[in-house]
Amino acid sequence: MRGDQQAETTGGLTVHALFVGSRDGKAFPDADKQAVIEATTAAFSSFTVMDADGYFQGRSVATIVIKLGTDDTEAVISLARRLGALLAQQSVGHETGGRFYSIAPD
Repeated sequence: MRGDQQAETTGGLTVHALFVGSRDGKAFPDADKQAVIEATTAAFSSFTVMDADGYFQGRSVATIVIKLGTDDTEAVISLARRLGALLAQQSVGHETGGRFYSIAPD
């Protein structure tokens, strides 16, 4: 079962957000954005992608925010690790339950 295939009768799903920065801080190249979307689609069939202007260590970084509704936290962390490795990131931000975590790539 994929990470987002859960019964709707459970009273709702946990919301997760992943914050993925671009390789160089500038706008995401189309190929990188498509690779992020393909990796996310491989793990989850439903999600939202938003372009954002994040800040890391005081500098602006083009960022993709991926919002997911799932109770499968391990699947979200696994995706964060894959995305970090895909884009050679030190970490990918993961927000859930009002808390923020830095997830290192595989």
